[in-house]
Amino acid sequence: MLYRLLAALLFCAVCGAAQIRITWIGQSCFVIQTPDGSKTVITDPPNLAGYTLPATPADVVTVSHDHSDHNYTAGVKGNFTQVNGRSVTARQEVTAAGLPFILIPGFHDNTNGSQRGQNTMIRWTQNGVTIAHLGDVGQDSLTAAQAADLEKLDVLIIPAGGFYTIDAQKAAAFIAQLKPRVAILMHFRTPFGGPAQLVTYPDVAKPFPDIKYAPATMLIDKSTLDPTAAPAVYVMEPAADAAAVNGASFAAGQPVAPGSLASLFGSFTGSVTASASSLPLSRKLGETELFVANSAVPLLYVSPLQINFQAPRQTATSQVLVEARVAGKTIARATMTVIPTAPGLFAVLNQDSKPNSATNPAKRGQVLQIYATGQGEVSPAVEDGAAPTADKLSVTAATPAVSIGGKGAAVQFSGLAPGFVGVWQLNVAIPDDAPTGNTVLLAVIWALTSNTLQIAITQ
Repeated sequence: MLYRLLAALLFCAVCGAAQIRITWIGQSCFVIQTPDGSKTVITDPPNLAGYTLPATPADVVTVSHDHSDHNYTAGVKGNFTQVNGRSVTARQEVTAAGLPFILIPGFHDNTNGSQRGQNTMIRWTQNGVTIAHLGDVGQDSLTAAQAADLEKLDVLIIPAGGFYTIDAQKAAAFIAQLKPRVAILMHFRTPFGGPAQLVTYPDVAKPFPDIKYAPATMLIDKSTLDPTAAPAVYVMEPAADAAAVNGASFAAGQPVAPGSLASLFGSFTGSVTASASSLPLSRKLGETELFVANSAVPLLYVSPLQINFQAPRQTATSQVLVEARVAGKTIARATMTVIPTAPGLFAVLNQDSKPNSATNPAKRGQVLQIYATGQGEVSPAVEDGAAPTADKLSVTAATPAVSIGGKGAAVQFSGLAPGFVGVWQLNVAIPDDAPTGNTVLLAVIWALTSNTLQIAITQ
């Protein structure tokens, strides 16, 4: 599965103290590993349709309470030690696989367990990183003793789906009280499954105006966390056998925008390499199709490892299911996070329409042509798979900000590039005080900050 491959690459790429790698399986299940592979902790393994437990052997399995979507230890591989919070009524300190754990008793509801029973919050230190998993906490507030045990955390993993647990607003209050360096939201419904009563994205993220996005696997490096900054709150995508990303930046876990270009990476057995040869784009190339929220989408390119497509322009802000099918059979699935605008940059041309480079620099005051995607809504709208024409320009709903060498650049045009499906064109004037050189950084900021491109500027 792709998330295992991505995890393995991260595993090999990092080393040293105070780092952990976190993979979200779904619901309240996480795989938390040290970079050298010496310790693997799996939390609240679910027996829940839609989520598949990893083949990675565990050293420790934690269980917060005795519900089937949290206690499926039989599905975990390895000769592990269980940190069992099923019937904990008093604070406990235990050691498992050489790691220190604190079991903090609490409740699954706000009536001292009369509705859903007990819930144990679990804190531990792994490779120098302090972590707490709150299980299915349902209390509206923490006791003084509970709060004391949850102070000075590097990572807080907290439910926010509501109904069975605290909701997102209460999760925000807990995060404000405890002030972890990183908070990860869990126990909300995703396109892969989960109880229908749980809220989905974006509702789970509404109390967090500066929400951050992460793929199924993320690395936490304690040395890069600012202890004076506000907690960084993340919404992740659940582990899958494919990954959908912005078609320009390829940034893992980052959202895409309606109408923009995107890519799906994975293993698409039986898919034969092919490219679109006409407009409007077909929704099937050979025997390969791609479905977003159960609707076939326009395809630019398909292969056994990559599929390039256009995200449907009418997709609402959400996490949606993406399915690759070959000869009618689903062969890979992914979650794609969609927000109104999500810029990603392809290339920059000079005023002469030639690529900007060290041998063809632009001058201050000249106009650059930026080619990107992630523009979101345009007017007039263009049908999915079709290209706009030069005699009827489609412009974006608002004007984004463009930074050139840290200086704001005036945007003269922001809209779809005529003749191209899902390609966003921005014409911007280079500021008179822009820095010069061959490595000046250019970025577009609109809800998110795009990937950066290096451009060359002379006086």
